[in-house]
Amino acid sequence: MRSELESGMQVVLRAFRYAAIKHRYQTLSDGQTPYFSHIVRVTFILRDLFDIDDQEIIIATVLHDAVEDTGTSLEEIGQLFGRTIAYYVEALTKNEALPKKRREREYDERLFNAPEIVQIAKLADIYDNLSARVGTPKLPNTLENARRISAGFEKTIRTRRGKNALRHVRQLIAEVEKIGPVSSPETTIEKRGTQLQGL
Repeated sequence: MRSELESGMQVVLRAFRYAAIKHRYQTLSDGQTPYFSHIVRVTFILRDLFDIDDQEIIIATVLHDAVEDTGTSLEEIGQLFGRTIAYYVEALTKNEALPKKRREREYDERLFNAPEIVQIAKLADIYDNLSARVGTPKLPNTLENARRISAGFEKTIRTRRGKNALRHVRQLIAEVEKIGPVSSPETTIEKRGTQLQGL
């Protein structure tokens, strides 16, 4: 009988605990929501919306902001979770030591040359950022980044699951653009409720 304590699920659970501890003092831009909620949401999008069940990229997604936002080293991630996961996390991490414009160019170049599975994880990150920032001052910049990165991925993504993820993100971009910058998430929910009542 296979050991449950040595299963892949246990590694995923350890990654969630590790990330929760690393991000424990951080909140989202509203100053209230624990930052760890973003980690959970992105992982949920990757697995349940994009239908990705690859254990290594799921773990890398759980850890994708640990280096950039908490000062955790890639060496530590590699020691705890393996070289492949550390490589995926590195591909998803901006180099904060670089000036902003150069940092963004270098990050885009790394993403566009990353394995497709990493690009799908980035699309999950984009999907959550767009969803969370409707009605906030961050939306225009988030939309610009989403358009740029998804356009770059259109040239590199080849598999059906990658195209499925890209389709979801492109559709979300189009819908967010129609809402406009002044609507809040609450207003959007109210509008959708009114539309449903009229059906």
